[in-house]
Amino acid sequence: MIYILYSDDYEVFMGGNYLPEKAVLVETTERLLSACENVGIPITLFCDLMCLWRYRELGYNAFPDVVDNQLKQTIKRGHDVQVHIHPHWLETEIIFDKKGGNRYLFEPSIFLLGNWVSESGLTLRDFCINIFTKAKTYLEDLLYPVRNGYRCVAFRAGGYGIQPHAKEILEALYNTQFLIDSSIVPVLIQKNNVQAINFSMVLRKGNYFVSPEFGLNQISKEGIFEIPLLALRPGEGNWLLAKAFPRGVINRFKHGGNKNLGFSALSSNSDVLQIKILSSILKAIKVIRRGWWCLELQPDVDLMVDCTRRYIDQYNTSNEDLFFSFSCHSKLTNPTLLDGLKRYHLLLNSIYGNQLKAITFQEAARILNGRQNFNLDN
Repeated sequence: MIYILYSDDYEVFMGGNYLPEKAVLVETTERLLSACENVGIPITLFCDLMCLWRYRELGYNAFPDVVDNQLKQTIKRGHDVQVHIHPHWLETEIIFDKKGGNRYLFEPSIFLLGNWVSESGLTLRDFCINIFTKAKTYLEDLLYPVRNGYRCVAFRAGGYGIQPHAKEILEALYNTQFLIDSSIVPVLIQKNNVQAINFSMVLRKGNYFVSPEFGLNQISKEGIFEIPLLALRPGEGNWLLAKAFPRGVINRFKHGGNKNLGFSALSSNSDVLQIKILSSILKAIKVIRRGWWCLELQPDVDLMVDCTRRYIDQYNTSNEDLFFSFSCHSKLTNPTLLDGLKRYHLLLNSIYGNQLKAITFQEAARILNGRQNFNLDN
């Protein structure tokens, strides 16, 4: 069986918001949930919990109260909520402006969980255990009364940053009884002022266990079950990306250079416009030559479907079930993207029929519950 797990990184913008938080996150997520329900998709919200805790710590309760209500409604409607951790919120300063937006100021070196150094002298392992325990308790206390049997079972690192010190983070997840991780984007290498990710050596398998003993790059007999985000490795997607290039150019100009669709806003100045066009073409050519691609919600439905089929053909080769995640960010969605999400799912259904099923991470845990070394009742 092929299981697709639609997921949303439920979070505000890292540096701040031009609009009030409710408009940026809650209202966009309501539209995402409705779009999913229109085609029978259950989706999992990976909630940036430390953001809520920081708002409350500073006395700004209105936003986290609205979020809590949306999370409860999400569970009532048959969707799922799991844990997303951005540790920089522990020391983020929130500055509001008169127009309803805000800025977030924090030290970039603490953006990744593995870079956190506790002032109290806690080891990274113990620091993570405290955070993960608080996260599980928060969600289960909030959501179990809404739907009997709700369990907090899955984790996604903020910015996919389960590195550095992956073994310590995995040990903390294991000790706090998280069953599933969905932080890995195969082959992703990203290094900037806030991130330091290198998944170039992760296993060439659809699913596997990751453990504190062996880390991310070696098969384990037990540990945390990895459900990665769908991604094609270098060389696997060259032709698909090349075929999509003309469609991408048309889409970007059709939608006025909307940065959510892959272009920054286009200037009316002809010289600036030509520079932006050339820069975008060069970037696209680099992507095509690289052949690497991660499945996130975007306007080219055919490209999403083609890459999904390529991934399934590669990893759905044994008698085992295949689980993979499709990611989006509700704060970036718009009507075009939501329509594309619905068309993508309907096309997959037409191709795979009853061989493919959309599920939540809680459902994945229940499916896996009967397997060796995987016990939902721990």
